[in-house]
Amino acid sequence: MPKYLVTANVLRIRSGPGTSHPVIGALFRNNIVRGNEINGDWVHVTSTDNKVGWSHRGFLELIDEVPPTPSQESYRVDANTLNLRQGPGLNYAAIGSLKKGEIVEGLAVSADNQWAQVRKTSSVTGWASLKYLTKIPAPPPPSPTDIEMIVTTDTLNMRSGPGTGYSIIDQVHRGEVVICLNASPAWDWVNIKTKENKTGWCSSRYLMERTELFASPEDYPATGFHRALSDSVPMREGPGENHAAIVDLKFNRVVNVDEISPDGRWKHCTNAWGESGWYPVERLAKLGDAAIQQENEEFPYVPVAFAEFGIHEIPGNQHNPRILEYIRSTDLSKYPSLPDETDWCAAFVNWCIEKVGLPSTNSAVVSPWRNWGVKPPAIRRGCVITFRWDDGWDHISFYLGDVGNYVVCLGGNQSDAVWISVYHKKYVTSFRVP
Repeated sequence: MPKYLVTANVLRIRSGPGTSHPVIGALFRNNIVRGNEINGDWVHVTSTDNKVGWSHRGFLELIDEVPPTPSQESYRVDANTLNLRQGPGLNYAAIGSLKKGEIVEGLAVSADNQWAQVRKTSSVTGWASLKYLTKIPAPPPPSPTDIEMIVTTDTLNMRSGPGTGYSIIDQVHRGEVVICLNASPAWDWVNIKTKENKTGWCSSRYLMERTELFASPEDYPATGFHRALSDSVPMREGPGENHAAIVDLKFNRVVNVDEISPDGRWKHCTNAWGESGWYPVERLAKLGDAAIQQENEEFPYVPVAFAEFGIHEIPGNQHNPRILEYIRSTDLSKYPSLPDETDWCAAFVNWCIEKVGLPSTNSAVVSPWRNWGVKPPAIRRGCVITFRWDDGWDHISFYLGDVGNYVVCLGGNQSDAVWISVYHKKYVTSFRVP
């Protein structure tokens, strides 16, 4: 149905097409309505609050509507409160609002590049000023490797697209295991495949990636950097279940494997805190070449970062002088008494980049790094990559590669050390190169 903009201060809605019919409601300037049947000078209209009736077409201006289409663009709201309007301009009525930090899907941009048509996760669509929106990149695309997810609610609708505005095409149920095929830019919707090979989109709120996985047998003889595939299996003092547990390894925690037991069933590994023990071979997946310094790294700060690997905080009143050096390379140098427990991920990136003579941000906070350098056409090894966690805290690191729905990164303040970490792609907010 076509859309119309109300041009009168007050426009009556009547029960029929003519002034002889009683008034049943009213519209106001800049309201947008849907038009249906036309009878002479009268249009049968439906308002956004579902008022239905007839209004005079002399006070209704036909609008060209941009059809909402799926897009890989997404925006973060920078204003504390941002009006969502019916059209691209201040003269259009406000139909809702956006909150600071909210992520919305971009559908279209106005001809003057001042307004973006956006869709909230609730599928409400409207126009917002681009002045208060920051475009954020989609996370790196997932690997084609099958990634299993578990349904965590009794009944979960599968839809034809990423949002509640799309039609329901099927359902999955609690405990079902599905395959993740792709995700929306903000990772609020996931494209899944069921065991019957049906595909559709589901809310990520009710899907949980399996954190009890098993490594490929090809990984069993490997040493070097690995990630843990369980949340419930501890490291042990010796290579066997009969040995005492030392410490739990959380899912995706990175360890360095230096020995395999004679029977090939256990690997000796060390985490970022220097804790060592034995872990079952089937619960450790190798990270491979991504976690190793390459002979010809594209960006010179990557070898600098690798050379610092293992630098870690000192518990208690003592502080690691190297970490303090990272911190003092930034604008925090004016606070010489800061401890090594200070959040130092951005300071480490700043120090590495300054060491090779490249311009830095001189900042120990993450936000300025989202605009450092330039955004490349696609993420690649050595990019400065930033994250925002569910609790609102930010992180920054150097991107090394992908593993499934995760990125492998080398950075500071990762498990309180310069260490390799694995993070979900849904948390990525930017990636930049010099």
